[in-house]
Amino acid sequence: MPGSFFLDSNVVLYGFSGKEPQKQRIARELSEAEGAWVSTQVLSEVGTILIRKFGVAVGEARARVASIASACEVVILTPPLILDAFRIAERYRIGLYDAQIVSAALACGATRLYSEDLHDGLGVDGLMIVSPFTTRAGEPPARYRARPRLRRAA
Repeated sequence: MPGSFFLDSNVVLYGFSGKEPQKQRIARELSEAEGAWVSTQVLSEVGTILIRKFGVAVGEARARVASIASACEVVILTPPLILDAFRIAERYRIGLYDAQIVSAALACGATRLYSEDLHDGLGVDGLMIVSPFTTRAGEPPARYRARPRLRRAA
């Protein structure tokens, strides 16, 4: 499916965090965009972090996870995907949980995996891992102003 992309749980979670408004905006736009995919692993991780780290009540966490599940297509993490994750973990030297994210992204035919934690710019079997919060992913670069040089006293 052309235009499909996969969201890692860290990106989805920014949509629920008010600490970094720019990242929140980007995460929400991606979660609501046509072609967005997540996996059952992502949904589970998001729920766990909402409850444990954000202090969200279980019912509210369930509602937030349900909103992501209804906004995105969902890949079910199956035994073949988990077994493929071992190949990915070994070949690319990444952790098994991260490799399961990559395996699920490959299974849904995504061309991009948006993640803040994985190796930005790494290509895996035709899938490009990209941080959505970098200029390469479409965020406008921050304005830069050079600092004036201090003149040395003669």
